[in-house]
Amino acid sequence: MLIIGIDIGGTNFRIGAVDEDDSMVKFEKIPTKSVIHSGDVLKDIAELIRSFSTGMDIGAVAVGFPATLDPERKRVIQAPNIPFMENLPVCEYLERELKVPVMAERDVTYALCYDMAKYDIPEEGLTCGIYFGTGIGNAISFDGRYLTGANGTAGELGHIPVPGSDVRCGCGNIGCIEAVAGGKALVRMRDEHFPETDISEMFTKHGNETVIYDFIDAMSVAVASEVNILDPDHVLIGGGVMKMADFPLDLLQECIRKRVRKPLPLKNMNMIFTDDEKDKSVRGGALYARKKLSGSFI
Repeated sequence: MLIIGIDIGGTNFRIGAVDEDDSMVKFEKIPTKSVIHSGDVLKDIAELIRSFSTGMDIGAVAVGFPATLDPERKRVIQAPNIPFMENLPVCEYLERELKVPVMAERDVTYALCYDMAKYDIPEEGLTCGIYFGTGIGNAISFDGRYLTGANGTAGELGHIPVPGSDVRCGCGNIGCIEAVAGGKALVRMRDEHFPETDISEMFTKHGNETVIYDFIDAMSVAVASEVNILDPDHVLIGGGVMKMADFPLDLLQECIRKRVRKPLPLKNMNMIFTDDEKDKSVRGGALYARKKLSGSFI
């Protein structure tokens, strides 16, 4: 039985079919604008799945959104960086159309599910995943269950407020930390200070600039805030920003250690810096779906 995993992004859709041995049978990355074309988002997603899975024996579909979802994980509520994906009854629609179980979750939850398996992180205890991409993704696992909160919006680390910031976030608020420590902030910094530099060379060409230090320090504030509040057994840190050429990982670690409370949890803090596989959330979605179908977690 194959599981279809989908990782939805503002630029690309990633879709894959994963078998029972967790091997990728088929994978595609498709521009979002090529998928979403009719004005009916759910119809377009259903068409993509049908086209991709022709001739396959599909047991379930797992869709990951860069968005908040309702507590039951049936409906997308708000997608700060993809505004056309809001108030979508994802599971109800896709299950009716595809005739298989459909799971909806935040893409970052699927990423953490994958990374915990890859890095042999036990389900027992508390593990945080923090991923710096376009924004700041965050998922929290406690004893094998993913924290959702009363309204389904737990783990929105990217939207903790930063005093003094007047930058408007994609969520509508002013001064969210992902607006100063995520990929969009890096692009804005390039446009303001280094307009002749390709975004891929920001750390290579300007790694010693004060604005870059401030950016890295803001990243550390996000990580240290979660560590100081939750005192996790493990904190996994990754995302596309950190995989950019010449990213100053040593500086980030230094800033995190400076900001985490001492002597504890700093003394026993277990930081793991993860790889940024292109199919991470697709594989993680399939793994999540199999666990849910088997009753391994709620």
